[in-house]
Amino acid sequence: MVLRLFFTVLVTAIAVGTACAQESDLFFQLNDNQPGYGKVTLEQDAKLSQMIGAFADANKRDGIKGYRIQIYSGSGQNARATMQTISQQFLKNFPDFDPAQVYPEYKTPYFKLCVGDFRSRGEANAFYHKIRELYPDSYIVNSKIKFPKLTPDDVME
Repeated sequence: MVLRLFFTVLVTAIAVGTACAQESDLFFQLNDNQPGYGKVTLEQDAKLSQMIGAFADANKRDGIKGYRIQIYSGSGQNARATMQTISQQFLKNFPDFDPAQVYPEYKTPYFKLCVGDFRSRGEANAFYHKIRELYPDSYIVNSKIKFPKLTPDDVME
C-alpha cells in the first residue's frame, strides 16, 4: 500500500513538473544521462511519442485575446500598394512605434492593416485617440495578439 502511494506520488510529480516546463518532453528528460543522477530507461511505442507531440502542438497558444487598431481596409488593383504605403507612412508618423506590431493581412478580397498589441480596450482606445486624426477611418478590432514582452518592472521578486 505504501509502495503504491509512493509510486503514484512520484509519477504525479514527474507529470506536473513536465507539464510546467516549457517545451520539454518527459521521455527525453528521463532518458537524459546527467552526472550524479540515476539512470532511467524507457521502452515505449513510437506512436506514443507522436501522440504526445501532436497533443502538445494542438494545445500551443500563439497569443492571447486582445485588441488592435485597423487603420486600412481596401480591395481592388492598388489595394496592396496602398496598404504598404500607409504602413510606411504610419511608421514615419509614429517613429517610436514597434514595427513588429504592424500587421498587414489579406482576407479575400480585402487587404487590411492593423497596428498594436493591446491587452485591454482602454489601452487600444488611448492609442486610437492619438491616431484618429491621421487615420479617420480607423477603428478598434478584437484580435489574437502576441504575448506581451515582460520588463523587469513587470516581474515580481
